Amino acid sequence: MRAAEVGCALEAFEDMAVRLWDRIPEEMKEGVEALVIEDQELGHPTLGGVYTLGECVTETWPSGYGEAGDVRSELILYYGSFRALAREDESFEWEAEAWETILHELLHHREAAAGESALDELDWAIDQNFRRLAGQPFDPAFPRSIPTDSDGAVRLDSETFLEGRPGERPGTMEFIWRGRRYGIRISAREVTLFVRIRNLAGGRLVVVVPASESLVRRILGIRPRGSETLSRRALPPALS
Repeated sequence: MRAAEVGCALEAFEDMAVRLWDRIPEEMKEGVEALVIEDQELGHPTLGGVYTLGECVTETWPSGYGEAGDVRSELILYYGSFRALAREDESFEWEAEAWETILHELLHHREAAAGESALDELDWAIDQNFRRLAGQPFDPAFPRSIPTDSDGAVRLDSETFLEGRPGERPGTMEFIWRGRRYGIRISAREVTLFVRIRNLAGGRLVVVVPASESLVRRILGIRPRGSETLSRRALPPALS
């Protein structure tokens, strides 16, 4: 449903959200008290053009028997944030985005009920990557917070992250991409390197080279925090 079809009307958005919510089986919604629509526009505190579309507000009610008790949640959709994104993007799909947001926040509830946090960690990593791309301070270790896929890669939005390792030749790093070994000419730094590989995966492949830690830093427990962004071409290891 496009912006023109909704007409940017709060009432139309509420009707759409209720219709989508009713599509979900009741057993999947157990513990959710309500789906709430707020007119608020909730922008990111430091990143322009980034909005919070939904939120899962969760509370745990003690059982009275020394146990954790029931987990109860409210799912919130921020209509103002949807409206802001629709103003910036004429192709914005209201219904598709609302459906994805409802499912995402419902998964937050189910993870909270199960005592899990994988989705929270994913959301945190996505936020850190937004900060990286915007040139703001971020935690360079964020790719390690997400389990790798069968290729040993971490995928966030349109980017793929691989971790590099020292190559056989001095001043080189190596990585495996789709079963093939590649090298890049680069030396270790005392900051984490994010190396965009220009000639693979349409330039959306990023090799992360962890900061080299001195013995003194390891003994003192000082964690490297800085980062540097580079661009390189991947070569066969023999040429790198």
